[in-house]
Amino acid sequence: MRLSAVAAVAALLAGFAVTPAAAAADDPDLTSFYQQKLSWAPCGKELRNGARSDGTGQPPGFRERLECARLKVPQDYRNPGRNTMQVQLIRLKATGPGKRIGSLVLNPGGPGASGVNYLTDSGSAFARLGQRYDLVSFDPRGTGHTDPVSCGSKLAPPGKGADDSLAAKEKRINEACGRYSGGLLRWVGTPDVARDMDVLRAAVRDDKLNYLGFSYGTRLGAVYAHDFPHKVGRMVLDSVEDPTKNQWQTALSQARGFQRALDDFAADCVHRPDCALGTDEHQAKDQLRAWYRELSEQPMKVKGETVDETTYVYALREALYSRSDWPALRQALSQLRTGDASGILRLSDAGGSSAARAPGVPARRIGRDDLPSQDQLALRAISCRDTSERYGERDYPRAERELTKASPLFGPDIAPTLLDCYSWPVAGDDAARDVAAPDAPPILLVATTNDPATPYQGAFNMARELGNSSTVLTFRGEGHAAYTTGDPCVQRHVDDFLLDGTLPKGKISCG
Repeated sequence: MRLSAVAAVAALLAGFAVTPAAAAADDPDLTSFYQQKLSWAPCGKELRNGARSDGTGQPPGFRERLECARLKVPQDYRNPGRNTMQVQLIRLKATGPGKRIGSLVLNPGGPGASGVNYLTDSGSAFARLGQRYDLVSFDPRGTGHTDPVSCGSKLAPPGKGADDSLAAKEKRINEACGRYSGGLLRWVGTPDVARDMDVLRAAVRDDKLNYLGFSYGTRLGAVYAHDFPHKVGRMVLDSVEDPTKNQWQTALSQARGFQRALDDFAADCVHRPDCALGTDEHQAKDQLRAWYRELSEQPMKVKGETVDETTYVYALREALYSRSDWPALRQALSQLRTGDASGILRLSDAGGSSAARAPGVPARRIGRDDLPSQDQLALRAISCRDTSERYGERDYPRAERELTKASPLFGPDIAPTLLDCYSWPVAGDDAARDVAAPDAPPILLVATTNDPATPYQGAFNMARELGNSSTVLTFRGEGHAAYTTGDPCVQRHVDDFLLDGTLPKGKISCG
């Protein structure tokens, strides 16, 4: 791998490094932040930007119970008196019965996902926990209602005769981000957000942070444990990122993971009467690849929208996040067999509302002349701040080759994400990969054996890096974010720990 680290970048990073001690609650410069009083009030416009307006899946009156507030934090914890930020919060107060424990902070993943939207759309999934906890979530820096990253409203087209390669387009996007958000981008990294969470902990008057994080949220939780080991309360990390892998290695493991999940789907499908892939596993895999080639050569139209090989791959991937979506994928493939791509388009579009997504993987590929969506821009900004890796056009042929070998379907789609930080306007570092927390209490890690997005082994690597005797709970199944699959065994162990402090003992598995 080629890294574009030079002495100038190292010097820049040194100037912006923030030590955990700088964010200690007893730092006199931070006293006003740690002692602030939140002004909770009924949510208004916060619920009209991105959350599903119909409140799908939530009980009657749910949204009326939500409260919102703003948390004041320093932009730069080394210079807290210079500039401040207002972090958007949302809360669902504990319903009882039972004694209130405190607040449980939720992070849905991404990076780039809105915690406000997540609690608004998915709060009922945590109903039991919500009896004794105030459920609290937030939009991290650069996302949602918290100083969202902006790169303009439209991507300027390349000049006549200019380089029109994929790498050149990524460079144009990133230069636009520098023009519109240059003053923000260096402050959206995971260590900064972890420090915001400690201010949040103090603002809700909790001595310890109780936390449930999914996907990227596991990285955030682990960094918090590293920086504030003595402030960790009951912490659960579900669908765990692997802190021992860099961006390139993560992309390879995701390509392999999604391919393995698709193979599992195909093996299941051929034994069902409604399967459009035939009755033989090898034939099924060949058919899945054949449709990819056919849509690449001759895309279909559905109500004016183009369904090509990229749309097809996104539909497949979206259905692999949860086994509960496999019936919808079987139906979409049956329609495709008859020349109807509407089911594929519908599954592909579903990616925009998913919360606990694969770290670093956008919801939808963008067109050559389009800007990414706001959540994709936030994903890019946070990911690039969290790594020193900077891959460019010379690296791309090898990336595409290696990832395509790992997965003929998903590899070519994931490979372009390695160019996200090409010519990014601010330097990044690898501080978010340092999660050693030997002085923190044990954390409950939840890992799914066939998780395509955050492969199973990552949880054990995280436990080893934490070094605090954390426990891994294995869910033997398919998909991403085990707690929200509704598996009663996983939910019982997680709830018992968060409600009563009871950690599973030994090698525990569910499913």
